[in-house]
Amino acid sequence: MPTSCVIIGGGIAGISAALALTKIGVQCTVYELRVAPSTIGGSINLTPNALRLLEFLDVEVQGCPVDSIEIFSLHTGKLIGELPFKKFGPGLRILREELLRSLLRATDKKGINVVYDSKLIAIKDDSEDSKVTAVFANGKKVEADFILGCDGVHSAVRTQYVESSRKPEYTGVAVAYSIIDGTGIKTHFRSTGFNSGRFGSLITSYFDPDRTQIYVGAVMEIKEENDKQGWRIRENDRQKTMDEIERRYKNSALPCVDKLIKEVEDFMFYPVYKLGPRGIWSRGRVLLLGDAAHGMPPQGESTGLAIEDSVLFARVVESNPQTPIEATFKLYEKTRRPRIDTAYKEAVSRWENAKDRSWFFQKVIEWMMWAFLWYKSADFESSMSYDVRIEEIVVEPEVEPLS
Repeated sequence: MPTSCVIIGGGIAGISAALALTKIGVQCTVYELRVAPSTIGGSINLTPNALRLLEFLDVEVQGCPVDSIEIFSLHTGKLIGELPFKKFGPGLRILREELLRSLLRATDKKGINVVYDSKLIAIKDDSEDSKVTAVFANGKKVEADFILGCDGVHSAVRTQYVESSRKPEYTGVAVAYSIIDGTGIKTHFRSTGFNSGRFGSLITSYFDPDRTQIYVGAVMEIKEENDKQGWRIRENDRQKTMDEIERRYKNSALPCVDKLIKEVEDFMFYPVYKLGPRGIWSRGRVLLLGDAAHGMPPQGESTGLAIEDSVLFARVVESNPQTPIEATFKLYEKTRRPRIDTAYKEAVSRWENAKDRSWFFQKVIEWMMWAFLWYKSADFESSMSYDVRIEEIVVEPEVEPLS
């Protein structure tokens, strides 16, 4: 069994992978591009099965318990649907940076080293060498039995080594989010509200145990900028974002929405990218995990999928101690692909529905929401009850010798 691993990316996928592999005796070092842990990203939903995996990894998290996600119409103010978690145990709404802090506390306890300000510039994987090497901009070269690329949808590992032609695609939708003090505001939602309208959706949710702070996230169709510089200008144009939010969500039938928007001092803005379907996940002794492999629009389980990747991969490694790491990667991929492909299709479909639509189409969606959720309830229950720790690992069939 391999004994050492270099992990590129110190986000949720990378730290989860380090914890899972350390649990089976693989020594991991994590290298992160940024100079400090990332604070980018708003509130995320941890499903009951994601919470069970965090407990398995000895990660302690605190946030706002969520027994269901309520869906409201911005036009009528009515409750038009609900996604219940009660049957599977409560979910948890938490800030992404708080989850990352919780993961990093667990790495400290396990003695896992996270090295910041480390920009990957090359990977050397010569079959004649016993190790694969990661080369960094500061001149440092690090050898290991294998490398994991856990560096997100804009992965350097993928673009520099695994599959250079697979570039991120803009989804046509951006998110603007903020955090406000919810003291004294009477909300229409218990924990998390998904507020649906013609010109995008507004996510409103408590995320702290005391339910005093509220995350406000606007999901809306935004024309693509031509380049990175264009996006930087758009991200820094705060007034333009505020005007956009007011145009889309002001004068809602939900009084709470206007109050929440008025309380916002500034919105963080970011465009949402995805990768094309399928794609290559590994090359030689290098494997992609999380968004680096299967970046998809957020769909309520994205964080959990990254944690699942890590736990399943560690299981495959532990179950095949005599198998070459390249073959182990293939076993992992064959086991993991079906669930990821299903989640990807669902995420892309949901994200398309976040775009602007006609008054009539919005009405149809609101009329049919309860029926649609009922129709999808079996899939939802299957996903919520899924446990990657008992997933049957695909085994390569033995080839009969030719007679």
